[in-house]
Amino acid sequence: MRTINSLCVLLLCISCSNYEVNTTEGWCEQLSGENIAEKHAPFWAVLPGVSFNANAIRDDFVRILNEAMMQKVQGRIDRMVWREGTALHIENLSSLMEIDQEEVISGWREGIERGKKGDHPDAADLCLYGTVTSMFDSLTIHSKHWDPMGFKVVSEDKTDFDMERKRRIGKPL
Repeated sequence: MRTINSLCVLLLCISCSNYEVNTTEGWCEQLSGENIAEKHAPFWAVLPGVSFNANAIRDDFVRILNEAMMQKVQGRIDRMVWREGTALHIENLSSLMEIDQEEVISGWREGIERGKKGDHPDAADLCLYGTVTSMFDSLTIHSKHWDPMGFKVVSEDKTDFDMERKRRIGKPL
């Protein structure tokens, strides 16, 4: 009897699996409604599970977004995106490019509002704004103003967005 009980416990344990989502790509699959447990479960798993490493997802997202934005400004600044805990910070592209500051901020505002509702028909926008609104508590856009020679920052405006995660999600990751 003891052998049968041990065998049952062993079979139950090996029939379970857990897939950890720890990248932006994996998180975006989740946001798109894909069944991650089914997609990543080994063939033998009877009880597949999924867990989320929120800090790893945040770090990966910041790295990817920073690399993309650094390419746009051709590396003229040390960093464009960083995080402090669950607070996301972004340098306004208008600080380094010929783009209207308010146009950039309005684009983020609109994307965030749609992201809060999960209302992005485009997969890339769903990933971008869905990740911002589900993984971060706030977004601060830093808009720098440079001296006429473009060497020194003379002032900086900050625009803050609250993602309202606790109200929308309950217990966020």
